[in-house]
Amino acid sequence: MVVNYRTHFSIDSFNVGLGTMRLLSVLSGLLLVSSTSTIGATVPQSFSGSWLLNGQYAPPSTTGNMPFSAENITEEFFVTLVDHFNLQNRDTWSNRYLSLMDHFVPTGPILIFLGGNSPISTALIDETTLINEMARELGGALFAFETRFYGESLPTADLSVENLRLLNTEQILADLADFVLHLRRSVIGNPFAHVLVAGTGLGGGLATWFRVRYPHLTDAVWSSSGYLNAIYDFQEFSSGWAETAIQVGGRECYNSIFVAFHVAQNLVEAGFERLMYEMFNICEPIDAEDRLDVSYFFSVLMTSIEVYTLRNGDVLEFEKVCDYITNGGFGTPLEALADWFNKRFEEDYGCIIVDLDTSVENFRTADPDDEVNASGARQFLYQQCTEYGWFFTTDSDLQPFGERVQMELYYEMCRRTFGDWITTESMYRGVERTNDHFGGSSPVVQQIHFTNGALDPWRYASVLFSLNSYALADVIPWQLAGADLRATSVETDSQELLEVKARLKELLESYLFPLNPRRLVTSG
Repeated sequence: MVVNYRTHFSIDSFNVGLGTMRLLSVLSGLLLVSSTSTIGATVPQSFSGSWLLNGQYAPPSTTGNMPFSAENITEEFFVTLVDHFNLQNRDTWSNRYLSLMDHFVPTGPILIFLGGNSPISTALIDETTLINEMARELGGALFAFETRFYGESLPTADLSVENLRLLNTEQILADLADFVLHLRRSVIGNPFAHVLVAGTGLGGGLATWFRVRYPHLTDAVWSSSGYLNAIYDFQEFSSGWAETAIQVGGRECYNSIFVAFHVAQNLVEAGFERLMYEMFNICEPIDAEDRLDVSYFFSVLMTSIEVYTLRNGDVLEFEKVCDYITNGGFGTPLEALADWFNKRFEEDYGCIIVDLDTSVENFRTADPDDEVNASGARQFLYQQCTEYGWFFTTDSDLQPFGERVQMELYYEMCRRTFGDWITTESMYRGVERTNDHFGGSSPVVQQIHFTNGALDPWRYASVLFSLNSYALADVIPWQLAGADLRATSVETDSQELLEVKARLKELLESYLFPLNPRRLVTSG
């Protein structure tokens, strides 16, 4: 039986370019990790910025005014199993992908960019991207692959907890294995076509894990700012963000944020929590007696500034936020933080709900057409709670956000959303199991290249050092995540970035065709 559950998304209407996506999704979003994180809810409207949870990067083009068109990118579907590991269930469903054959020549390679935990979009493989540039130079067929349960790739009728048991890394990789076989046999017509798999964020992790699990189906892998090491308490994210704040905005930026958060924390503890209601654009006063509500409030503040500064992968925008907070002429750092927060999130979203129970309700619906679910937020939260972790906390002493955001908050978020079967032990063991299966930050893998931005806090979940002679790593100076995803631009790329892109293309080509280079157009 073929199952084809499809939402009402259209490719043209969903653009994952970060410049066009709303900043906040569900304020419950600000909480979790947007692979980029989590956030909550607002009045009168709810947030829909799934990228906070996803951490997917589709940066805008840096190729000047060069015209480009996505009209030749087509939407396709292929049939795969609902459950690859249950011999008693032979049901199938239709998995979505995007296809671009403009550059393909006979015997050319297959290039696949993974959507990770976001619905796929033409922005992943259009002419503004480096992978499109590689396809043109290698004569390759280019595809974007959508992860099960995201976008229109729904193997079940809804997103109930019972159905989400089919959302796990092994099932996703098995889908991808079937996809490679489908492309070789039915699309390319060459069962021996060479395959490159690439991705960013979770997609970069999935690409790496696919090489670990199915080395016979892929010849080369590119992990751009990939999340590879599952981390239960991801305290390194906030300390990594602090490092970037000091480098970009100076010690004054860090100090101002430190003072603002600690003063706010002390005011709440001293019984002046109503001042937070009066200063910040929140819908109701904080219940200072409720430890989780206090934790949730500070998580919203923390994640809002973390995600906002990182949302476009632009160091200059990060610098502008620091400048606003430190040089805006405010009486105190807390006043500066409140003014920045209110102006960024009040006009479009109304007041911000910082009540944990209300925020959890945004994640509890199983309807795939719900705005939160259409963005991938519920799905990725489920994966965080069961496999990956990546929860931002204030457990490190090397960050400015106080001490109130701890793992208890995320455990309660997971339990209240998905059920009492989730425990702190199950969450921790799920993270450990993922690393046991795939190697964490030291996977046993070859013919892969890792790239990361030196200023990206997510680098602490990635691979920053070469693992062996065929698994090299580049950390790009003065870059956040995503700079290497854009097509090469001699006008805007730094010299270091140009060198990384050239080396990346050369290495991946050598992995694809070690004895017979296939580059059709020389770089540069």
